[in-house]
Amino acid sequence: MRIRIDLDDERTRRNIRRAIAAGIDMQPAARSIGELLLRTTRKRFDTQSSPDGVPWAPLSESTLKRKKHNRDKVLTERGYLRGGLNYRSGRDYVEIGSDRIYASTHQFGAGKGAFGSTGSGKPIPFGDIPARPFLGVSDEDAVDIQGEIADYISGAWRGR
Repeated sequence: MRIRIDLDDERTRRNIRRAIAAGIDMQPAARSIGELLLRTTRKRFDTQSSPDGVPWAPLSESTLKRKKHNRDKVLTERGYLRGGLNYRSGRDYVEIGSDRIYASTHQFGAGKGAFGSTGSGKPIPFGDIPARPFLGVSDEDAVDIQGEIADYISGAWRGR
């Protein structure tokens, strides 16, 4: 079975072309999504929880003894990790991350000595660091991302 539809409506054809072009180059939507993810990721430092809503592991006694600022906050001493968050976007992608070298250690965790040892033989890190995911897309983020994309494509359809 074959169905053929001939569309002789220039306005509709124009709308379809705009929607297709918008789907090929999602840069404006990707920027909006990047800003959204930046906001929600920064908020996790306030709620001290993962994208799934799971609270971050509490600080160890040794960390609490060493820590001089923001002793009540996990992943925050001076705010450099949160402050180093940024995103990149393009026609078909959004990436969010941190410029801090230690970001992946906090995101994924690390075992004692995972990075070797100091010249004096002390392990790096000197103890286990639990994973405390701060990057990721929550269920609410996913709904908002879908909304951004739908708004972008429908706006293109309407000529905005």
